[in-house]
Parts: sequence; C-alpha cells; structure tokens
Amino acid sequence: MQPELLSTVNSVLPHVGATNDPYSAYLILTVMVLLAVGFACAPLILAAILAPRKPGDIKESAFECGLESKGDPWVQFKVQYYLYALAFVIFDIEVVFIYPWAVAFKGLSFGAFLAMGVFILLLAESLIYLWLKGVLTWK
Repeated sequence: MQPELLSTVNSVLPHVGATNDPYSAYLILTVMVLLAVGFACAPLILAAILAPRKPGDIKESAFECGLESKGDPWVQFKVQYYLYALAFVIFDIEVVFIYPWAVAFKGLSFGAFLAMGVFILLLAESLIYLWLKGVLTWK
C-alpha cells in the first residue's frame, strides 16, 4: 500500500481498544454476549409468536412411532439399556483417539506407543468387566 493511502486509512478507521478507557474492551465483550444471546433466543421467540395454536385431543395425546399409547407412560426401563449406551460411547471414543494415533504411528515415539498401550489396556479391562457382568448378553 502507498504511504499516503495507509495514513488516510489509519486516520479514518478508529482503533478498537486503542483508547485510554480501560472499560472499552468490556464494551466489545458485552456487545458480543448480547449478540450471542439474541441469536440463540430469536428463533425461540419467533416460534412462540408465529406458531399456530389449534389445540385438540388428538394433538395433545402422547404417541410413539405413530401408534397410540397403551398403559402408563412412566415405565421403568432396564439398566442394561443404559449400560449398552455407555459401552457404545466408551468404544466410540476409543476410535476417535486411536485413529489419529494409527495414522501417525510411524512418526511417534516409544512414549506415545506406551501411552496408547495403557489406553487400550484400560478399554480392554472395561470390555472384560462388561462381559463378566453379563451386560453384553441380550435376553
């Protein structure tokens, strides 16, 4: 850029946070927080204002998979379902950590190999624990 043009741009554009006021940075932060909250709340407020309101017995009834509900909706689920979900999350996260390690395997040190070995042993221990507890058998 030419020096005259650069001096013109610098004189026209104010410097953010260049004032001597110590609270000018907080003003920018406050504006950003207000924009973030407004961006999150705007769809909720618009939906509450623009949503059609025609309540009825059919619309207010509970249904599951398109079928009418039968019995009490407060049914106690087996803990086994939650254990399956937790086991899935554990081994899903394992893949997230092992894949980049396997891609960069040749360039890693022995310490990285040892750390991943400990990680895999902990996951194998959790799999053995789930297996011995009978969580992996579907009844």
